[in-house]
Amino acid sequence: MSSKIMNRLAIIIPYYKLNYFKHTLDSLCLQTDKRFSIYIGDDCSPQDPKSLLRAYEGQLTFVYKKFQNNLGGNHLTKQWDRCVELSEKEDWLMILGDDDTISENYVEAFYENLKIAEEKSIEVIRFASKLINEEGSDISQLFINPELELAAKSYMRTFKGDGRSTLTEHIFSRRTYEKNGFKEFPVAFGSDNVAWLEFPEMGEILSINNAFASIRISREHLSSKGDEKLNLRRKQGIYLFNRYIISNYSKYFTIDDQFLILKKAYKNLRTSDRSILKAVDFCILIIRKMGFSKTLQIIKVNKY
Repeated sequence: MSSKIMNRLAIIIPYYKLNYFKHTLDSLCLQTDKRFSIYIGDDCSPQDPKSLLRAYEGQLTFVYKKFQNNLGGNHLTKQWDRCVELSEKEDWLMILGDDDTISENYVEAFYENLKIAEEKSIEVIRFASKLINEEGSDISQLFINPELELAAKSYMRTFKGDGRSTLTEHIFSRRTYEKNGFKEFPVAFGSDNVAWLEFPEMGEILSINNAFASIRISREHLSSKGDEKLNLRRKQGIYLFNRYIISNYSKYFTIDDQFLILKKAYKNLRTSDRSILKAVDFCILIIRKMGFSKTLQIIKVNKY
């Protein structure tokens, strides 16, 4: 079932759910450029994919490993990391969702732009993307991106709702992954957002707009929004990763953008945790960054 072929691109699939996995594998079969290796890390899923994978023998070459414990439930970034560890020495890495798909020319477009990326010392390559439903029908426009964009500007574009950012539509160098790694936040909420700042080291991201990833939004995904415990953890993640960004990278953002980030972080802190001590601690950080007047503005619009 496994064969190790050296390519410059490793496609890594952290597997857990079988529902749409066939569509993901089909999109890999259809690639016009076959210069990629596949690594599948099974997060101790109760839905065994081996029967499905056997159907792809001869069409796809892949490494499959079932882990003996589930990490994704509480430490999703650690699941990503151990899946990456399955890979060999490919220069470039992609983490593909087990229900997402990629356009037929995805890998081809990557190699067509690789020389440009290397000449410009690019560490992160981003593709166009769109949202699809359970049937695979489009439920959003195609999101395209500036060909070259500074990481901070990219973050703010997504922050303001003018862009998207998931794991699937990014390819990143092994070098920067090994140097920077994924930062862990509750339910990994924001771990990828921070990665797209740290992996390019606040420099430029190269965008490819003639190939795209399709990100699936299922009923299960939508129903999770009604899970109060999960929603609280998400809010904690939003607070923590935005605080992390301002604590470490504020100089790359305008004062107005810092204000927006801190306001969002404070709102999510106050709606997920009633600790006065945590609120005071964060307010001290806001005062250091924005001054007393701006801090009061943030507090006044977020009284809980």
